[in-house]
Amino acid sequence: MATEIIMPKAGMAMERGTIIQWLKKPGDRVEAGDPILEIETDKVSMEVEAETSGYILAVTHHEGEEVDVITTIGYIGEKGEVPPLAVDGLAPAGPAADGPAATAPESTEAHSRPRATPAARQLAREAHLDLASIRPGGKWGEVRRADVEKQHPRSTGSPRVSPLAKAAAEKSGIDPASVEGSGPGGRVLQQDILAVAKEPERAAPSRPLDSMRRKIAERMMESHRTIPPVTLNKKVDVTDLFALRKSLNRETSDSGEAVTLTPFLVRAAALALRDSPWMRTRLEGNMLTENPSVDIGIAVALAEGLLVPVLREADTLSLFEINSRTRELALRARERKLGIEELTGAAFSITNLGMYGISSFNPIINPPETAILGVNAAEDQLYLEEGMVRSRKVMTLSLTLDHRVIDGAQGAIFLQKLEGFLRNPVKLLL
Repeated sequence: MATEIIMPKAGMAMERGTIIQWLKKPGDRVEAGDPILEIETDKVSMEVEAETSGYILAVTHHEGEEVDVITTIGYIGEKGEVPPLAVDGLAPAGPAADGPAATAPESTEAHSRPRATPAARQLAREAHLDLASIRPGGKWGEVRRADVEKQHPRSTGSPRVSPLAKAAAEKSGIDPASVEGSGPGGRVLQQDILAVAKEPERAAPSRPLDSMRRKIAERMMESHRTIPPVTLNKKVDVTDLFALRKSLNRETSDSGEAVTLTPFLVRAAALALRDSPWMRTRLEGNMLTENPSVDIGIAVALAEGLLVPVLREADTLSLFEINSRTRELALRARERKLGIEELTGAAFSITNLGMYGISSFNPIINPPETAILGVNAAEDQLYLEEGMVRSRKVMTLSLTLDHRVIDGAQGAIFLQKLEGFLRNPVKLLL
């Protein structure tokens, strides 16, 4: 019996996945554990392995398609085995025989409802077409999406375009797919392109959100709807911290791995969090959970969005261990090589916009976390000390709290602890 290949659910929050590449094609032999396709979620890219040995009988969803989790996307079975018919976009193993499609055994259902793949049914429904009027082209007598598109060109998302229309579209910078054709079967003609080109204005190009950006949007809207935030801003003198960092980098220049500002901030936050259990909590429904360990999420900006890898038990790591691990996490995040377990479970996050010269901002909490620290740029400011004007490096820290579970006073106490470590950075080396 054929074994289903399903879109895996890689984490509790995952709802959909996108097929990036099929590594095996119908007819290929696979062994249990072999990678057979690559998928992408809103957080990671990963390979899906075969759960059993056999042959790829069919793939039902193709590269570029976004699929709900636990959906069947293909079948593995014995050579020559026939996979189930009612699958989306069925691509059977091996070439179809010449001549008319095979006729399936008659049944009561066959008389009342034509055999068709779900994709064909959906397309026919959207185009208001009767499936019974479409000649099936599937190997087992089913109507495929391609059959609907072939016999009713107006139902396909790829309109037929005349050569003159194509040339006019290229010259005018117009996408023929956005033009309603006036020719037979919806064919786009030159006159259709020229008519659109004469329009005074055209709508700005639009595109659907990709899976990562859509997930970010959902999380931010959830945060906005459910969390009453309060942001506390505190200026911290980091003059000595910058001096210590400069000294450490001078001493370790031969190792080639400079210490960035991030490990100082993470180390200071970790030590402050260790003594502030109310700051490392997660609120899910009406259940408030205090994380037993200090697991800190560190935001990493990507071209297509944002990932927040988690540094586990950060309070047990030295400054140099944090420096090395945060570099590794950031690199793997940019390469989309993090596992789902490395992107979940934080109870507190840090986001840094200081490198962009930002002086202050209100970071948004990533639920179910209850707090996030925003790091701003360090600026030179003049202070009067003992009658003398002196220049000091000052950084503003922006701490956003979920006011349902953390009070302003508790946030202020945490910021005081954090400031103590940053003003006396030698403590971070202990």
